[in-house]
Amino acid sequence: MTDIRFDGDWILLEGAVTKSATSDFMLDTAGRRATNTPYRRALVHDFTDGLTLNWDRDYPGGVTINDTKTLKGASNGDWLVVASRVTQHLGTDIMLDGGAERRRTTTIFRPRGTPSSPYRRALVHAWEDTLVLNFNRDYRGGVLIDGSVSMPGSLAVAGQDVATVFASLQSQVTAMTAQVTALTAQVAALTDRVTALETPVVP
Repeated sequence: MTDIRFDGDWILLEGAVTKSATSDFMLDTAGRRATNTPYRRALVHDFTDGLTLNWDRDYPGGVTINDTKTLKGASNGDWLVVASRVTQHLGTDIMLDGGAERRRTTTIFRPRGTPSSPYRRALVHAWEDTLVLNFNRDYRGGVLIDGSVSMPGSLAVAGQDVATVFASLQSQVTAMTAQVTALTAQVAALTDRVTALETPVVP
């Protein structure tokens, strides 16, 4: 049963389906406008047989979607494009999980008896305002950086500053090089003396 009822400022549509055989659905309240552009096209059945929200950016305040449960990409689910200069994520964890087929759960990558983590936390905003990659070693295969890496700041490995360790090693190599050079000179001098002693004296 369908019906249209008017209740003060409300229009109530009752029925199982509401169908509009038009291309554009506009929601336009004069008192909430920030600009005088002519249209406020909320929903548009566009030219690619898609549904476009806020067609041509008619609403200058943008679109807000509260309590989003799922966002899916194209019809095959492979791609989701986010076009923005800045993408802000207000959660603490970003997970990248391709599913069980990409998980390494054998004992080669974890101590025997240690259960595999149900999570794949790629980036975590952790305590003390730190950014952690591969939180709790969720990715048992480790982290691979395919390409050059530049670190303007300090880098610590096992609690030691890498630049300091390199500087110390360099100074040790320089000292050892000097010692080798001195020893080489001494060996050459000894060789000359031995040669001189072994050379027969011609009367």
